[in-house]
Amino acid sequence: MAKRPEMLNVREGRERRFGTLFFAIVLALILLIFAADIWFTQNYILVIVDGTSMEDTLQDGDALYVSVRQEVERGDIIVLNVTSRPDLFPHEAGEERFIIKRAIALEGDEIYAEDGTVYLKMAGESDFSVLEEPYIKGETRDFGPVTVGEGEVFFLGDHRTVSDDSSLVGTFPLSDVLGVATDFTLSHIDLITGWVRFWRLGLV
Repeated sequence: MAKRPEMLNVREGRERRFGTLFFAIVLALILLIFAADIWFTQNYILVIVDGTSMEDTLQDGDALYVSVRQEVERGDIIVLNVTSRPDLFPHEAGEERFIIKRAIALEGDEIYAEDGTVYLKMAGESDFSVLEEPYIKGETRDFGPVTVGEGEVFFLGDHRTVSDDSSLVGTFPLSDVLGVATDFTLSHIDLITGWVRFWRLGLV
C-alpha cells in the first residue's frame, strides 16, 4: 500500500496550526473589542448639544463625550440632569431633561457678579479675585453673593446673555451632574461631531 508523502502531512499540519492560530487571534480581538466597549459605555456617555447657552465654546448640534467617573473641578464643562426640576427647566411629562454648563464654584466657595465681572473667593481663601473667563460671550448678569453649600456646584453658561443657570436658579447638588466633558472631546469636537453625524445619517 502506497504511503502518503511526509511532505503533505507536514503541510497539512502547518495549515491546521495556522488555522487554529488565526481563529484564536480573531476570537481574542472580538473579546477585546467587546470588553473595551463595555468599559467605554460604563465610563462615558455621548451627548449632543441642544441650544446656544455654551457658545462659542460649544455649538448647537455638537457631539461630545462626558465622563461619568471624573470628579468635577472648577472650569469643567458639565452635564446636569434636571429632569426633577420641571419648574425651572420645563419639559414634557415622562421626558428626561439635561443641560450643559460650566462649573464655576464648588463647596465652600463664595461668588458674585457685578457690572459684568465675576468675583470668586475659593474655599479657604480670604479675598475675592476676578475670575478670568476668556470663553464667555455676552454680558454676565449681576448676582449674589452666593456661598456654595456642601456637595453643591454653581454653574454658568458661556453665552451669558441667553443662559439659564445658577445666576437665576441657584446652586445644584453635585449628584445632579451626569458627567464631565473630557479634554480629548473638547480638543477633537469637530472630528467627533462629524463622525456622529456620519453614522446618524445612515451612510454606512
